Amino acid sequence: MSLLDSMPHRCSLYRIDRQQDALGSSRDIPSLMDTDVECWEQQASASEIHEWMQRGVKCSRKIFFPEDPGITEQYEIVITSRDRGDTELTEDQQLRLTVVAQPQPDAGAGLGVVYRIMCDEWTATR
Repeated sequence: MSLLDSMPHRCSLYRIDRQQDALGSSRDIPSLMDTDVECWEQQASASEIHEWMQRGVKCSRKIFFPEDPGITEQYEIVITSRDRGDTELTEDQQLRLTVVAQPQPDAGAGLGVVYRIMCDEWTATR
């Protein structure tokens, strides 16, 4: 069995919609789009972090998907399991990530083509 057949992590995908209240202020509202999506989350390499910093974008993580998840920078990804879905992480253990780049095909792992998304850890001030 190859890694492409069974990615080691699971995640949920949230689309972020900006909504205005009656007083004119806006806030981001996450809408759950998909759950139990197979993925592989890793720390970004030093060269990847440097490359994105040169573009003015903070990036600390990358996530691989076996197929294009069809998401954009208006999404957040929450890692919900790290053992092929056997055990769900508690809310405190889950990793919440902000997508900073759309999915790109990546054949560098020698496993066939996977889709890589660059992300950063979510902060309340984003």
